[in-house]
Amino acid sequence: MPVYSESPNYESLAEALYSYTVDTLRPLTKFVCDKTPSRKGDMVAAICRTMLSDKLKFHFGRLSDIEKAAVQEAIFSPEGELNLIKFKAKHQQEAPIGRSLGWRSNGYLVDLFIVNRHVPDDLGNLLIEFIKKPEKDRIKYADKLPKSIRLGINEKTVDQKLLVRNTASAAINNLQTVLRLVEGDKIKVGAKTGRPTLAAQKNLARLLQEGDWYEADDILGGIGHIQAFAWPMLLQGVGLAKADGSTLKLTNKGKKALRGNFPQIIKDAWDRWYASKFLDEFSRVDRIKGQKASRGRALFAVQTRRPVLYDGLTLCTPGKWLKVKELIRAMNSEGFDFEVARNAWKLYIGNSQSGYLNEYEDLRMIEKRYLLVFLFEYAATLGIIDVAYIHPDGALSDHPYQWGWGMDDVTFLSRYDGLMYIRLNSLGAFAMEMTDIYETEPTEARAVFTVLPNHDVVVTDAQALSPADKLFLEKTCQKQSSALWVLTTRTLLEAAQNGTRIEEIKTFLKSRSAQPIPKTVTTLLTDVKKRSTGLEYAGRTHLVACKDTVLQKLVASDTKLSKLCLPTGKKHLVIMPGKEKQFITALVHLGYIVPQLREQI
Repeated sequence: MPVYSESPNYESLAEALYSYTVDTLRPLTKFVCDKTPSRKGDMVAAICRTMLSDKLKFHFGRLSDIEKAAVQEAIFSPEGELNLIKFKAKHQQEAPIGRSLGWRSNGYLVDLFIVNRHVPDDLGNLLIEFIKKPEKDRIKYADKLPKSIRLGINEKTVDQKLLVRNTASAAINNLQTVLRLVEGDKIKVGAKTGRPTLAAQKNLARLLQEGDWYEADDILGGIGHIQAFAWPMLLQGVGLAKADGSTLKLTNKGKKALRGNFPQIIKDAWDRWYASKFLDEFSRVDRIKGQKASRGRALFAVQTRRPVLYDGLTLCTPGKWLKVKELIRAMNSEGFDFEVARNAWKLYIGNSQSGYLNEYEDLRMIEKRYLLVFLFEYAATLGIIDVAYIHPDGALSDHPYQWGWGMDDVTFLSRYDGLMYIRLNSLGAFAMEMTDIYETEPTEARAVFTVLPNHDVVVTDAQALSPADKLFLEKTCQKQSSALWVLTTRTLLEAAQNGTRIEEIKTFLKSRSAQPIPKTVTTLLTDVKKRSTGLEYAGRTHLVACKDTVLQKLVASDTKLSKLCLPTGKKHLVIMPGKEKQFITALVHLGYIVPQLREQI
């Protein structure tokens, strides 16, 4: 959505008219003057006499409705000029100005009101006395979603089924699942890129609630994974996880997230993604090549784009569906402009020689793809927006003739082309601070298994057992079969060793069990809690070897040194953590030293 070059702001109508040639002024003079002078200065003076008089209102009334709208928008524009992009988006047609400059033009009256996109100041001061402020643009929402989208593909009419996903609840459950997978070291990523491996994406897609956006056959057929790619990237981009070699690991923030308020965690993640530099979403439009051009940067920084899209989503009324095309129109109407390509000609599709892009119509194509990947892969994955979409084949057909050699069989430019409608949902409204709280329907504890007195956990509703539940059972129990798990002292201690609190395990069992937790299991949990909290790490220590037992007893029995060290074995002393410097000082007063100890602390 590029901006155009600045034009002069005229203080007077006369100054503006002098920018026209005599050939342009002559037909314009005939609109408002009975006689047409031959000299340019006389024509300018004649036009000013009538336009800056009480006849101005009459001449304004002669304009067509769309011309009047152009004058309205120009006068009340915050930028002081008629924004052509905003005008076209709001009124669904080009601004009717500048046509008098055409070859052999008979002139258009509106070009006396607006010159180079500006209404001269003196003329504007008179117009504003009787012209009303233009009405604010309104987003056109869909009353209801269609069941299918009709497309023209290969000269045939095809009805593509519209798929609809409500994302908020699924996103909250999927966040838990992904965090559990990372906790269990089950997501592999590229050591340098942090991008999930294909195997990791396949595994995650199987565990996501409702699965990825498309079926497995479509994913393998060329669309690829979307949500399963986005989740590991989102976790890294917002600081919940980081790559440790080729394995994704939870950060301290990520570990806390497992015990936290998941709607709030999504809100925080959405806020942090705003400024994240971890990923440029446009890189996922991988059929547009040359994004990392060797000679100069081809793209603007992602931090200049996301704020505009965040602002664009604030235009949406929560709970109402709208076309993606309508969102783009509304953003243009509000002046929410962003640029993706710094140098579009460095980008190409298919072949770098025949498929290169340009700085004109291709800029819109590029910006539309960035908007689509941002919405479909990140906003929808996080549960900010609900989505309605079709298969990307033939969904958008912008500039296929420029795709170059080797792209004849390609029917979509990006895997996101099928996104047709979006709806800002209640979780999105909460994340974007339109509401103070996220209200969900009250849910009862899910009775998906029964905990027996012998410490068995028997699954009673396999379909209701979520992937996150299975991962938690896997971490805290010993698996006997898909329907039977066993709580043991060892599995519970291992879970506690890895940071899972016993209270968290007890809460999980209570919220999923069809019956109250047996006393024998409560006793087991209490015993494991004592075992896991009875010992505490106190810090690293230094071991000092004494020449004989006499010297060990001498040091250990000293009034000051006895508080700084402890005897161990027959000839060793252990210095208390953090007491090393005091130990050295007290030992010198006793008349001894430990060579090289100072260098070790």
